[in-house]
Amino acid sequence: MFQGLTIKDRLIGLPFRWAIKRIARRAAMVVSLGGGLTSMLERITRGSGARVVVIPNAVELPSVPPIYPSNAGPLNLLFVGRFAFNKGIDVLIETAKRLSDSHRGQVRFVLAGDGPERARMERDGLPEGVTLAGKVNDEQLERLYAECHALILPTRFEGMPTVVLEAMARSRPFIVSDVGASAELVNGRNGILVPPGNEPRFREAVLRLLALDDAQRSAMGMEGRALAEQRFSWASIARGFASLSRE
Repeated sequence: MFQGLTIKDRLIGLPFRWAIKRIARRAAMVVSLGGGLTSMLERITRGSGARVVVIPNAVELPSVPPIYPSNAGPLNLLFVGRFAFNKGIDVLIETAKRLSDSHRGQVRFVLAGDGPERARMERDGLPEGVTLAGKVNDEQLERLYAECHALILPTRFEGMPTVVLEAMARSRPFIVSDVGASAELVNGRNGILVPPGNEPRFREAVLRLLALDDAQRSAMGMEGRALAEQRFSWASIARGFASLSRE
């Protein structure tokens, strides 16, 4: 409601923004997921008695993450999300189109999900190297994570993207827009942060991953898994909320 892209979005979100501002300013503490969301909440609560604290989202950690794929084929990038403008699906398709021209056969995009942009995408024709997986269940999603070399999410706004946490938990590196609390998930060694809506920068990030070998990309994924275990496990987040409740 605070990150609408259009005038219509902003008008629809107006009563919700008013309600949230009123509730936040009357609260003792307001929990932020971190990143840009913290500064936004601090602006909302400035001058009130509320204190903003950061406790991120949690993710279920598989006991053993899937083995990193090693083959001589193309770089396999996975997108999981709604096929909508706010998820940057247009940026993704443009990136795929340009890479199919300059690096034919070297990068493959698998798009899992559905949404209002799907019909237009199919009508206009998909670039070479793009596969639509459609809606997937949990078992199918696990297989897609296991098969991919990295996750890509060119979203225009987010809270803290669950799919990035899922990729980290499964030892996969990622490319994600610097929006919401995405920056909380990146430590410089596990993924690449890109300005939202910037297709050339996303293409550059894909080429950076393409230039690495499997061992280097796998090391990025393991770095993400270690960070997920340290900061984003359910046990860690539960301790944070328990401490906050005692305070």
